[in-house]
Amino acid sequence: MKVLQIDHLTKTYQGSCEPAVKDFSLDVNQGEIVALLGESGCGKTTLLRLISGFEIPDSGRIIIRDRIVADDRILVPPEKRGVGIVFQDYALFPHKTVSENIRFGLFRLPVKEQIEITAEMIRITGLSGLGKRYPHQLSGGQKQRVALARALAPKPRLILLDEPFSNLDSLKKVTIQEEIAAIIKQTDSTGIFVTHDTKDVLAIADRVVVMKDGVALQTDTPANLYKYPVNEYVARFFGKTNVLPAEVLAEGFLTSLGMIRTTRHTLREGQRVLLSVRPDNFEVARDPENALSAKVIKTNFLGDYKEIHCRVRCVDSKEMDVTIHVPPHEKCDERECFIRYKDHYPPSVLKD
Repeated sequence: MKVLQIDHLTKTYQGSCEPAVKDFSLDVNQGEIVALLGESGCGKTTLLRLISGFEIPDSGRIIIRDRIVADDRILVPPEKRGVGIVFQDYALFPHKTVSENIRFGLFRLPVKEQIEITAEMIRITGLSGLGKRYPHQLSGGQKQRVALARALAPKPRLILLDEPFSNLDSLKKVTIQEEIAAIIKQTDSTGIFVTHDTKDVLAIADRVVVMKDGVALQTDTPANLYKYPVNEYVARFFGKTNVLPAEVLAEGFLTSLGMIRTTRHTLREGQRVLLSVRPDNFEVARDPENALSAKVIKTNFLGDYKEIHCRVRCVDSKEMDVTIHVPPHEKCDERECFIRYKDHYPPSVLKD
C-alpha cells in the first residue's frame, strides 16, 4: 500500500532563479524507510518541509494515504496531515518531563488513553525509568528516542526525520540507528529521513533517493546504488571508485587497464562507455602474469581494509592513478606491486 505519493513537485523560493525542488516524483510504500540523500542545498530538507506542509509547492501534488494534501487547489495544514516529525535538534520542551513531552500530541484523547499510549511508547523506545526526567538530564541518544516516541505516539501515517543522527557521536550513532529502524518497523510505521551521510543510508534505509540541485538522480536500494550507480556523481557519493573509459566488446570491456571480461551486459559492440570500478574489485597479484605493474603512492590503514593509492602503467604505456582496497593483513611492497582485476566482479556502466 502506498503511504506517500509525490507527483512532479516543484518549489522555487522567492528571490531564487533555480528551483529548490524540481519536477520531483516518489512513491513510498507502507513500512518502508526511505532516505533523501545529498549534499547541503540539494533540496532534501525543502522536500521534507513540503511533505509536512511547512512549505507550499509551486506545482505538483502530494498524496498521503490516498488523500490529496497539496495540489493546485488543495492545501491541508501540517497539523491535519497525519505526519509525525523528528527535528534535527529534537525540539523537546525543556520544562516538560519525558512523559509530558511524549503526551504532548495526545491532548485530544481521554487522559487514561494518553497514559496508556505514553507508557507503551516509553517501553518500545527503551526509555523505561526515564519518564520523570527532563531533557537536560538525558543523553543525546535518549533525547533522540524521546523525540521519536513523541512523533509516533499519535500513530501518524508517516514519520519524517530531519538529519536524525547528525548530533550523535560516532560510537552511539550505530546503536541509535539500529534502534530507530527497529522502532519504526515494530510500530508498522513508514519513515522518510534526510541525511548527507551515506553510512546512515547503508545502516537503515530500504530505499534511497540521491538528490542534486533539487532533482532525484537515482532511486534504488543502498546495495544497488553502490553497485550500479547511474552516473559518476552517484558513484563517488557512495565511496571511492575508479572511473575508466572503455570500449564495449563481445567478451567484455576494453580499458586502458586491459580487458575486463564479462558477458553480463546488453550494450552495442564498439560503443564507448564509462565504467565505475570499486577499489575492492582489484587484488594484489603474486606474480606479473595477467597483472599490471603499479607504483605505490600512499597506503592508508582503515581498520577493515587497507587503501592503496597507486600509479599503474597501462597497456598503452600511459600511466593512470588507481585506488584499490585489500585485506588489512595483505603484504604489499611499500614501493611497487602488481595488481589484477577480479574478473568475477562485473563493473558498473555509468549511464550519464
